[in-house]
Amino acid sequence: MLALAYVFCCLVWSTTWQAIRICLLGYPPFFGAALRFLLATLIMGVACVAVQRRRGQPLASVLPDRRAHLGILAAGGLNGLGYGCIYSAEQTLSGGTTAIVCAASPLFTLLAARLLGVEPLRWHRLFGLAIGVCGVGAIFWDGLRSGREQFQAMLLAGMASVLIWPLYGALLKRYTSNLPTLVSTTYFLFYTSLILFVLSLARQESFTRFLSAPLKVHLAFAYLTIVGSVLAWSVYMWLLRWLDLSVLSTLGLVQPLLSLALDVLLREAQLQPRGYVGAALVLIGMALTTQRIQQTRRPESPASPSPASDKN
Repeated sequence: MLALAYVFCCLVWSTTWQAIRICLLGYPPFFGAALRFLLATLIMGVACVAVQRRRGQPLASVLPDRRAHLGILAAGGLNGLGYGCIYSAEQTLSGGTTAIVCAASPLFTLLAARLLGVEPLRWHRLFGLAIGVCGVGAIFWDGLRSGREQFQAMLLAGMASVLIWPLYGALLKRYTSNLPTLVSTTYFLFYTSLILFVLSLARQESFTRFLSAPLKVHLAFAYLTIVGSVLAWSVYMWLLRWLDLSVLSTLGLVQPLLSLALDVLLREAQLQPRGYVGAALVLIGMALTTQRIQQTRRPESPASPSPASDKN
């Protein structure tokens, strides 16, 4: 079951990069992302209410406490800022190029996990991190030679992957482990949409432009909302309760390869040979940082004795 869930997230999030590109043909970047996560929140909220009614339990009995709520708020806000960077960057970058730049995120997630006391940091992980940073440097060098606009788009994606996204995973791991998956996912997606709506209002984006978009744009939006947000994020949050954060970070090892393959099929490949060398270094670094990782124990129920500390 864990393996199937892992493969599902990997396959879905390998294709969402290209779906975002299609969605941007009709939806303003921040508004399109905000609407995507808001609709996903509504779907998740209905599912939460339905599940609790079926169990005969009040919804208030599974809501997060103040500490968990603040943790999810911070994680959702960071995720919203990250998606704002990605949607803006993909107005210029192809899906595969963006995925490669964001492949550095798991490397820095390991640092964030260590700083927040979620997981230890091993020496081989530091070595892999150093190789991955060299790869990111090579990719950005490739982008600089390709023109100012592409380099600036890479910087936006790099901000999301290096400075913003590494923190939300560690926050979710720390504050949502004892919450039902549907509840934590609903709150997380809501706060993600909230920050994106604020960005959209600040940018004064059109809220009606998408009405005249072609059918393929709306289909891409529906795919991002239902499959890429509701299903994939629910599965990810469930996996986060069972696996180490560093194990889940290996999702970044396969996604870029599939996204680059889609770029080739769609004839949108942007990287030059130097960029592909950098991409290889990032993936090698990822492989080194995630080797010999053991699966964590399943969370104990509240009535069970506190488990001993898990080790990687």
